[in-house]
This record gives sequence, C-alpha cells and structure tokens, in this order.
Amino acid sequence: MDNIFMRKGLKCLLNMLLSAAIYVIVVFCFLTVYSSNTAVVLIPYKRDEQPHRCTLPACADTVTNVKTTSTAPLSVILNIQPHHTLVYNESAGYLNYDVWRQMPGYLVDDMRVRRSFPNHPDIAQITDTLRIDFSEAAGDSHHDGKYAHKIYGFLRPFATGVHTFGFEISKRTASYGLELWLSNSTSPLHTRKILTAEISNKLANEFVTSEAIWLAAGLFYYMEFLEKAFDGSITVEVKWRLPDASNFVSISNDSFVPAVPLSDTDEFVHSPMATILQGPLPSNKLQSHWRVAFVEDAVYPAMNLDVLPPCNFTSLYAIPHVLDEYGAHNEVFISGMYPDSGSLHWSTLHDRLPQHIIKQEVVDSVVGLYKAALSSSTKYRGTVEQLHYMEQTVNKQNGSRFLVEFGVHLHGEDVTTHTSEYVYLAQGSTHLCHTINFEWKHYAYVYLVVTLKNLGLWTKHLIHNIEHNQGVTKDFSVELVIVDYESSDLNVEEELSKSSLPKWHYIKKSGPFSRAGGLQAALDYVTDPNSIVLTLDMHLAIPPGFVNYARKHVVKGKMALAPMFFRLDKGYTEVHIQGFWEPYTFGIFGMYKSDWDVIGGFNTERYTHKWGEEDVDVAARCMNHGYEIFRIRYPGFLHYYHSRKGLWDSKQ
Repeated sequence: MDNIFMRKGLKCLLNMLLSAAIYVIVVFCFLTVYSSNTAVVLIPYKRDEQPHRCTLPACADTVTNVKTTSTAPLSVILNIQPHHTLVYNESAGYLNYDVWRQMPGYLVDDMRVRRSFPNHPDIAQITDTLRIDFSEAAGDSHHDGKYAHKIYGFLRPFATGVHTFGFEISKRTASYGLELWLSNSTSPLHTRKILTAEISNKLANEFVTSEAIWLAAGLFYYMEFLEKAFDGSITVEVKWRLPDASNFVSISNDSFVPAVPLSDTDEFVHSPMATILQGPLPSNKLQSHWRVAFVEDAVYPAMNLDVLPPCNFTSLYAIPHVLDEYGAHNEVFISGMYPDSGSLHWSTLHDRLPQHIIKQEVVDSVVGLYKAALSSSTKYRGTVEQLHYMEQTVNKQNGSRFLVEFGVHLHGEDVTTHTSEYVYLAQGSTHLCHTINFEWKHYAYVYLVVTLKNLGLWTKHLIHNIEHNQGVTKDFSVELVIVDYESSDLNVEEELSKSSLPKWHYIKKSGPFSRAGGLQAALDYVTDPNSIVLTLDMHLAIPPGFVNYARKHVVKGKMALAPMFFRLDKGYTEVHIQGFWEPYTFGIFGMYKSDWDVIGGFNTERYTHKWGEEDVDVAARCMNHGYEIFRIRYPGFLHYYHSRKGLWDSKQ
C-alpha cells in the first residue's frame, strides 16, 4: 500500500514538474518572439539635479566626475507592446533634420511658441550625424543669426547596458538652448527629457552629461535633439558613453533610422514636448509677464444694458492748431486703465510714456454710481457682481469718459450678464450718463490689412496667428487683406488658399515696394463705410482678443485706434520679455472706412516708394480732422525684433 501511494506521489510530482517546464518553455518562446517588441524602462533620475558640466578640452574624451543614479541593469519590464513597423530602405543610417529660419530667441521654449513648430520647418532634410554647426548656417542670407534645429528619429544601440549621453559644445560665441529627449520605445508619446543646457552669456566651451540610462541592444528608441541659438556661432554634438567604456564617442550612423521618409515629415506624430507651448502662450506663462484684464466678447458676450440716462458727448480734447506731418508725436495721450495689467512692470530705460493706472477712489466712485443706476432702473434691475475692466480718458475742464465692463446679475436671470459700454462723468457731476453719440459696435466687420514683399516666413506667421485667433474666439466677422508686391520667396495667394481662414483677399501689385501704395490699395478694395479697416505690421504677436479690442476703440466719426505694442529687444520672445512700450509709432492704425475716406487715406504721392513716415502723416491728418486717437498698452501685443535686411529695394 505504501508503494502505491509513493508511486502516485512521484507521478503527481512529475506531472507538476512537467507542467512547470512547459510553462517556462512557453513563456521563454513568447518572450523570444516578442523580444524586439519590449519597451525598456529608462533608469529614473532626480529631476531637481542640475546637468553635470566640465570645461573642454580637459574632459572632451573622458569625463571622470559623472555621478549616476545607478549602474545596475533595471530588470523591471513595464509592458509588452508591438513596435511601429520600421522599413529599412536607402534612408537607413540617417536621421530627420528640420530647420527653422528667422526665429528669435535663444531657448528651446522660444521655438515652441512659434506656430510653425514643429510641423512646418523651412527646411526638411536628413543627416548622418548628431552634430549641429551653427556657424555653417551663417552663410544663409535669410536667417540673420536666428536659426532653430531639430534632429529626430530612432536610435538603435548595439550594446546592452548603461549608456550616458553628453553635449559637446565648442566654437561658441552664441547664446543657446539645447534639449535631448528619449523615449523608452519607438513611440514619441513616451519621450522624456534626459539632457538640457542653456547659456545666455558667452563662456568657455563645455561638456554636459546626462544620468545613466539602460538601453538594450537591437531595440529602437525614438529621440529628439533640439537646438536654439542666437547671435553668434556654436558647434554642438550629442555623444554617448557605451557600457563598460570610459570615453564619450560620436554616435555612429549605424544606430540611426529616420522617423519617416523625408517626403512624409508633415504627417509624423510628434512627441508631447514638441507641442507643449504650441499656439498661444499658456495663461500661466503669460501671467508671469502681465495680467490680461480685457474682457473679450468671445468669452463674455457683452451688451449695453441701457440703464443710464443718455447724454451727448463731444471729444475730450481737440487740437487747437493744424499739425504738420510730425505733429502727432507731440500730441500723444495715453488713457488710464484698471486693474493694472502688469505693463508698469515691463518698463525699461527706453520707456518714454508711463501707463496710467486709475486711482482706486475714482474706480470706487464710478462703480458706486453704476450700481445705484442699476438698482433704480425701470428697464433692468440687478446687482453688479464684478468689475472686469475700466478705462479713463480725462479732460480736466470737461470731465472723464470711461469704458466700463461689468459682470451683472439681473433679477430673474440664472446667468451673469456682461456689459461693455462708454459712460461719461461731467466735471462736478454725481451722475453717470450713457454717451449716445459715442458707442462701439459689437458686431462691426473688421478688415486686417498688410502689404509686403518677400517676407515669406513672416507671412506664414501672420496667417497662422490669425488662424489660431479665430479658432479661439470663433469670431468670423474678420477678413485678412494682403497686398503683395510680387514676392518671389512665397506664393502668398496659395498660402492663403491652404489656410483655414474663411475670409481673405489677395491683391497683387507690381513695381517698387510702397507701404503707402499697398495699404491704399487695400483701402480701395473695401467698399462698406460701416466696416473697420485696421492696418498691421508683419512682425507682430497678435493676441486672440485683439480684433474685439479694435471694435471697442474705433468709434465712427469720433475716434481712431493706434494701439501701443511692446517692442522686444534683439533675441527676446514671449517666453523671455525684454524691451519697451512703443508710444511714437502709428503703423497699426484703425478707423471706419468712411473715416479713412474723410481724411483722404494714405498720401501715395509723397510716399510713392518710401517706407516710413506715412503713418505719422495719417495720424496728423486724422487729428486735423477732429478725430481723437486712442492709445493704451495692450497686454500681450508684441513686436518682434527683426533685421531690415531685404525689406526694401536697394534704393530705399
């Protein structure tokens, strides 16, 4: 009996061992078949640690002071997933290499706020090295020392173990920003930043290294190398230190496979880091510079409640004498605002005129008077919940005009009503009145007009800017009009036709460039006297609410708009602000078409083939006809620094 039980026990044990062996074999075969499809985890590193630096040439070949988080292999496998299909063709041994020209700034974040990044490079090519020589780009007449580069594709190591990456930076006179991103698989969605360097001054050459990263031989890892340099030269190469090696070496092109064929680069799905700042600057970034206080109709559908008694209104200031063509500079007046948008804070020694902030006691008085009128109104009854924004234009003899924007709760309504209207407080009066002959039209059609010649990159920027703004505001009562003096660097009409803009118009002119002549051609195209025509510059960052801002500050027969923009210094962008508010230019100028006709438009005879001064001439004639010109600092309205090279013909 004991032998029987023993035989049964041995049989059971053998069955268990056989089952375990089969299970091990199945798992082994499974892993063998899918070994090329395994996502390997990158060794984590402390995010608050700074990159390791040392000075060349001492550590060009050997870096001895590199501190790593771990040198042991990381055996944990997160998941098993199929890799994207990689097709080996004649492009194997290369990476994709995209170039953007005329891009200001020296940090990688300056690339990300450009609407052409990452999907619309000026040059799409391939490279067999992870080396960028910025001095070679200096031969291109279009870049003006403002290139941006991205090298991307798949990296295939031929050794398993700990790898360390490094930036070898030499021949440097430029300010620069560098980033290296690596995925734990072929998916761009899994990228993480493993190496970064940025310098705004001009120090010695250096070598910057990453933490230790575990890579498996034969697997493919998606990578991106981003470089932004400004005003100088730089040579930088991504190198690596292989497992069990002591020296950093160049990465052989045997390890390179392009992400996509060259012709399909626009279709590639880029990694999250490439689009982190795509489109407008995020609110948290923008608020670090200034607070946008304006209430936009796209967010708050504003209305005029008509709760104040009506009153006629005359201009708060009139020019008592005839101005010459330069006289408008001496008649600049900046209205006050509340709350502070943060534009006092971004002043420099170049700042000419300060921005006035309305005194708190004045704000409280106006809000109190409006509350009293609303509570006693027979048309609407309600309470003021919030003051969004206020502007004040003062004449010490007559009184003050205010633009007031409130959030109001009307009795019987479940939602907040938003108001935006002009009111007047006469000198010595204790009652507000509504200016019946000084009102802004909430739904006025707006023409944005520019004229250009051979500004292809900036033309794309402008179109993308307006495309984005319309996507945000859903304001389609806007039409872009471009007058083109036979540009040879871009088919402007084709670019417009490819855009998502629902309304645009293209005018082609021949002959030498004339800003006055081009803008007048745009004015002649507009026939509706009740539409606003707003001239623009090509080198602007236009906030989404700008069109509605123009509607609020262009009053038919009364007031033109010449908004102040922040002129960025050379090398600065939305990400890093430095510059000054420009009060003495009238290049961005808005009036109703009927008012443009009254002043006679642009003086095309005097400024036939001349760029400049035609704007101050318009402003002077505007004032001579009794129009007020409204000026205030508009938060987020920026003018990029640019070279004048190629903007005019040689004669100009």
